[in-house]
Amino acid sequence: MLEQLLNTLKSEIGGNLTSQANLPAEHVDNVISAIGGVAHREIAGQMTSGNLSHLMSLFSDKPNSEGANQIQSKIHSGVLSELTGNLGISPEISGKIAAVALPALIALITKKNNTTPDDDPSPLAELFGGTGAGGLMGGVSKILPGGLFGK
Repeated sequence: MLEQLLNTLKSEIGGNLTSQANLPAEHVDNVISAIGGVAHREIAGQMTSGNLSHLMSLFSDKPNSEGANQIQSKIHSGVLSELTGNLGISPEISGKIAAVALPALIALITKKNNTTPDDDPSPLAELFGGTGAGGLMGGVSKILPGGLFGK
């Protein structure tokens, strides 16, 4: 399921990343992988910290709670840090990437989360609850050769 989500994200925004953020096409896979890794760390961490209500707010069609806004801000900051620090992308381009990718990622997760009742977090648990084949990192390693950042 996560593999499909990341592939959908890539197909939906890959062209926008190259045209709007001036990202070379050969870097799209690594950028999607990095964004997925940051999202996994932040969301899984929030789940284990007991902040499920804030996650449910973030990934719903309702206005975000203050806690949801804080989680979204942490994901945004983490993506910027990952792109500039580990992938060596300039801060300006990283900001453009985040502006394109994060709303699309949140929309895809929200769409998946909305397949169940408002109080059912099972879609989030399926996407971010582990690091095995069903969790994010397993999905990333399946779609990107060489794992998280390629080789």
